Amino acid sequence: MSARTAPKRRAPAEYLVRFGGGALGLFGEMIVVGLVVTALSLPLATALAAVAAGTRHLDRHAADHGDGLGDLLTSAWRAFRTGWAASALTALAVALLGLNVALGVQGLVPGGMPLAVVSAVFALAIATVAARAASLWEPSADWRDLFHEAAVLTAADPVGTAYVLIGLGVAAVVAWMFLPLIVIAPGMLAVALIAARRRARA
Repeated sequence: MSARTAPKRRAPAEYLVRFGGGALGLFGEMIVVGLVVTALSLPLATALAAVAAGTRHLDRHAADHGDGLGDLLTSAWRAFRTGWAASALTALAVALLGLNVALGVQGLVPGGMPLAVVSAVFALAIATVAARAASLWEPSADWRDLFHEAAVLTAADPVGTAYVLIGLGVAAVVAWMFLPLIVIAPGMLAVALIAARRRARA
């Protein structure tokens, strides 16, 4: 058979895309990010830094930069080293507001249900701004600037904020339906944060 009539050979990457390998690869990376971020978030005070590193890692993977697990762990350490105070304060604020919600619903504190509703709104607002700040994180970023930018974006970009709220909601529902699935919830949240990040950077 002449070179002129020989069938064109596809590159391995073309076969992957043709048979869904690219999508499956991203899904697999989402699971890995979820597992790693869950493990790194166990102390709670490290959760924000872990989400920031996981979101950046998944975003770079989707853009074909090919970061490995070592890069993810290094990014998490950098995020925590510069943002440990923000991460700890965010976790403390959400935990205290969550306690208010629990006590208010049970009627164990003055104000009862109204206090629970107000506390839930504040907790969700803090979590949303913190998540948007995490989605914007880069190794050279200052966390105070990130929170300021995230607060502005939360108000000025309702569509991006809706992405974040949906991501938080889906992650919460998945964890509520079957607690062991909490290990993939951060990966699902990271997908929503990437959408908000790319929208903000566009």
